[in-house]
Amino acid sequence: MTSEQLLAADQEAADDALEAGPEAIMAGAADAEAGPAVLADLLAHELAASHRLMLRLAAAADAMLDWGADEPADEERSAAEQAAGRLAAAASRLMEQLRQGLVALRRFRPDAEAEGIWLALRWLEERCAPEELARRVAAAKAAKAASPRVQPGDPQPEGRALSQRAQLARALAAEEAAALAAAARVATQGTAAADEQAGLGFLARLFAHELGTSHGLMMRLTGAAHAGLDRAAASGAEPVGALPLSGIVARLGDRFRRGLLTLTGLAGSEGKPRRIAGTVWGGPEPTLSAGHGVHRPDLLPAAG
Repeated sequence: MTSEQLLAADQEAADDALEAGPEAIMAGAADAEAGPAVLADLLAHELAASHRLMLRLAAAADAMLDWGADEPADEERSAAEQAAGRLAAAASRLMEQLRQGLVALRRFRPDAEAEGIWLALRWLEERCAPEELARRVAAAKAAKAASPRVQPGDPQPEGRALSQRAQLARALAAEEAAALAAAARVATQGTAAADEQAGLGFLARLFAHELGTSHGLMMRLTGAAHAGLDRAAASGAEPVGALPLSGIVARLGDRFRRGLLTLTGLAGSEGKPRRIAGTVWGGPEPTLSAGHGVHRPDLLPAAG
């Protein structure tokens, strides 16, 4: 393909994108430098939006089960249980979307909250002041963020500054994204979810809420499936209502199991080693041998 053909294809793709979506968002998402950060923000907004919708569907399913429990007629009660099952099935699909989204967002923001610790190396009995250690860790983080290890298109590491042009592209995209988040009724939660430092932890807490919600639905639908089996046994009929409810119960249980494993991986389980973000010298400042300009061998850093 010639350069002219590639340029024409790029222009055609840009025209199609601008016709289909908001201009600033499309431009920011395609930007070589700001694109990963913009796309991570958009994903966070989508996850917050799906979370709120999941909870509303779960609440509707609960309300439907409550209504069915007050109905004396078996047919009405069974119809209410089936409607609740369909609502719960839709909620479970959104729950899986949040679970997979958390995994994807973690890859884009590997240095987010609770993603690593800094080790301080020192002598067993000698250490620097806490204020000095904090200064060294901050300096090490800044040096790590400024390192040129990231290539265009890679996720943007914590603290790595975008160019002024890329910052403008991201800001313009953020304005349009905020308006869309408001339309989806997640203006506040979307902003919290998109925060580079605390957003992943915030979404993990939302997902924990979903785990509790889905458990409640699973148990209530299990009871509804038992009731359907009882009605079928009493009338000598095939338990056609209990079978789909049982399938939805199994799906909710599987979502909970997978979600628990995902959440444990995000939070870090007790007893498992955490990822090491880096190391700093936490002991006293090394001294130089007189007249030689080198560190004394007995003052080389050792792990404490």
